[in-house]
Amino acid sequence: ASEQHRIDHGGDCDVYPSVSGPLLGALAAAAGARRILEVGCGLGYSALWLADGAGPDGAVETCEKEPLHAELARRQFELHGAGRRITIHAGRALDVLAGLRGDYDLIFADGDPDEYLADLEQFMRLLKPGGTLITSNLFLGVYLPDAPWLADAAEYRRRILDDPRLRTVFLAEWK
Repeated sequence: ASEQHRIDHGGDCDVYPSVSGPLLGALAAAAGARRILEVGCGLGYSALWLADGAGPDGAVETCEKEPLHAELARRQFELHGAGRRITIHAGRALDVLAGLRGDYDLIFADGDPDEYLADLEQFMRLLKPGGTLITSNLFLGVYLPDAPWLADAAEYRRRILDDPRLRTVFLAEWK
């Protein structure tokens, strides 16, 4: 669905097909995550894998700024029988995160890299001690060397490396 949507809507669309779903599900299961937050829902592919990893009693909340993407994701959740376990918060992460309550077992940041630095304080507030923070797209500068947010992405990487509450590892590829 993500691939077809991107073809239909052209290069300005920020939904990207991914093969990382099984890894996300495995990480959620390995972490024993039952309450999961995702930033950047797209059409729901990652949220479905996270819900699978969380098991039948797990719940995923996801943020999506684009109303069309949120609606298409809702349809995917219903189609795959996960509609009751996945909640979509419509709006930009910066606005949505401030209104959420903490103790998430796992947070998956897959939104706009230019917002990660601003979101980090909220991630740390919302993540339970010992929880898992997964962040995608930290090295997009390889593909977008002129992106205006590269300094912010570098600062985010530095902060997650230096924060004593986090153990950080980088995966070069999600294949």
